[in-house]
Amino acid sequence: MTLVAVGLTLILLAGLAASREALFRILLGAGCLTGAVPALAVLAGETVRDVRVAAATPFGPWVFGLDALSAVFLLAILSVGAACAFYGLTYLAHERGRRPVGAAHLLLAVLVASLALAVVARAAVPFLIAWEGMAIAAYLLVVLEHERREVRRAGMIYVVATHVGTLLLFALFAIWGGTGGTGDLSFDALGAHAPFSAGRGGMILAVALIAFGLKAGAVPFHFWLPEAHAAAPAHVSALMSGVVIKMGIYGLLRTIVLFGAPPPWWGWVVLALGAASGVLGVVWALAQHDIKRLLAFHSVENIGIILLGIGAGALGLAYGHPVIAVLGFAGAVLHTLNHALFKSLLFLAAGSVIHATGTREIDHLGGLARRMPATTATFLIGSAAIVGLPPLNGFVSEWVVYQALLRGVSAGDAMQFAGLAVVVLAFIGALALACFVKVVGVLYLGTPRRTLATDARESAAGMIRPLVGLAVACVVIGLVPIAVVPPGLRVGSLVAGLPAATAGLPAAAAAGPATMFTIALALSLFVAWGLYVALGRRGQPAESATWGCGYPSPTPRMAYTASSFAAPLLGVFRSFAGVRTHRTAQAFATHAVDPVLDEVLVPAWRGARTAAAWLRHAQRGGGGLSRYLLWVGAAVVASLLYLLAVGRNP
Repeated sequence: MTLVAVGLTLILLAGLAASREALFRILLGAGCLTGAVPALAVLAGETVRDVRVAAATPFGPWVFGLDALSAVFLLAILSVGAACAFYGLTYLAHERGRRPVGAAHLLLAVLVASLALAVVARAAVPFLIAWEGMAIAAYLLVVLEHERREVRRAGMIYVVATHVGTLLLFALFAIWGGTGGTGDLSFDALGAHAPFSAGRGGMILAVALIAFGLKAGAVPFHFWLPEAHAAAPAHVSALMSGVVIKMGIYGLLRTIVLFGAPPPWWGWVVLALGAASGVLGVVWALAQHDIKRLLAFHSVENIGIILLGIGAGALGLAYGHPVIAVLGFAGAVLHTLNHALFKSLLFLAAGSVIHATGTREIDHLGGLARRMPATTATFLIGSAAIVGLPPLNGFVSEWVVYQALLRGVSAGDAMQFAGLAVVVLAFIGALALACFVKVVGVLYLGTPRRTLATDARESAAGMIRPLVGLAVACVVIGLVPIAVVPPGLRVGSLVAGLPAATAGLPAAAAAGPATMFTIALALSLFVAWGLYVALGRRGQPAESATWGCGYPSPTPRMAYTASSFAAPLLGVFRSFAGVRTHRTAQAFATHAVDPVLDEVLVPAWRGARTAAAWLRHAQRGGGGLSRYLLWVGAAVVASLLYLLAVGRNP
């Protein structure tokens, strides 16, 4: 039903006349609600029958179904997709006549539909079709502003990376499906092939980790993510960070469901990738000045937190600790949902700032809280959520991941070493807090560091409403964790292959006290704020100029910048995180060099281009006829030597 409603909307949006926007909102909203109803029912414990399409290919039937794992991802796709689509109507309104705005909205709806189709597919062929549709739609949206060179570069990096991942998925299903000899690539048939030999099983898990890790943007496969998210329009960046990269997480969890308990080495690798992604992602974010690139690197960080949960769950299965397994997978799934909400909120709020000021440079901005109060309030909620502060949703999912890791400390076997990831998770949270203190302080407080080309004003209602909706979702989940933790544990039990009634009960029992704690904390904060306002009105506060540090005439250039704030922290990581510092008489700045993209892939690409140019020159006879004949003779001699070698060793 969701796909039908979106399809009808796309036809009606062919010209994107202003009078059709209301119809677009109604149809897309109705389609998303229609898809959300069965997802909520499944998470509540109901069962939805699979839909099987008669085999039209030699690879078995096309099957579509909805289990608890698909349901939580479908909810994230539909909620974030609707918010981004509604936001985009107003965000791109000023581009009418300059860009194909109608086509952009069509592509966004196609992207949402492809994402939904991918999580309900239960066979390799429809899954790959949806995966490719998602890749193409996302690429076309990334290069919407294709007249800019950096946008074209980001689009090229993204399309190459995503199609390398797609080719790896073809290899994954070929290796997996080749074990049975029937050619049936439905997920039920693939799951029936387990258990595997050590060699084939290891190959399946390794290919799956690389293919889905590339989509998720985990270190060292993250190189495409900051480029694409910074180049795309704000609502597209929100959708990509909120749900598109989560398809890699879905793929890893679905692999575990079908494969069964992975070997210990796989869990340790996932845990290590999570730790590296979390720490390096937040360090690179600290060094950014572009607000969208900063948020993009925080996506790498939160993918790391999710992978810490998956790694803990996989190790729990490998070492026979079912409660740890369920808690790890449940924490990963809950953080996937929560990150989709607060990261899309942050990207949309950043888009409002960019729309109002015309710049993405943090160091150029300041004092936006008074001019854009609604945007500031929602961005502050998203910032507190991403840091993991109670009583917001980020705290709930990180708390479950903490529970899994802390139980590993007391496991008494090799799992206790996984408990060391608790320190890593706490370290990530501390750095994230410092980063968002920097962003909120520089962006919304103080005064502008430079004179802006436009006078910043609050965004239109069409851009504020999605922000408020996402912020409310973050607050509600944070205040009432008992509403999401039990369904999350149900999903964790499904991934672990364990009965939902026997695993994870300690966390479910603790969800009630956690709910009481968050509600009490929220009420305390509200009362404290009320007392502050009431007491402040009794007297007349005296107003005077702040201390100017001895300067008689302070200027905006004297304001503390984001680079100055982050410099002490970044100095610790300069040796291994690629952080560079630039000092001149007029300015101080830091930036991060991507060790994968800038120091490995780009030089390799340039070397390949140089070699290809030389070979093209040689193939065309460059250097004269004599050199050309020399190449031909060398090729003939090499062919003869090869034939002689084959003849001796038939």
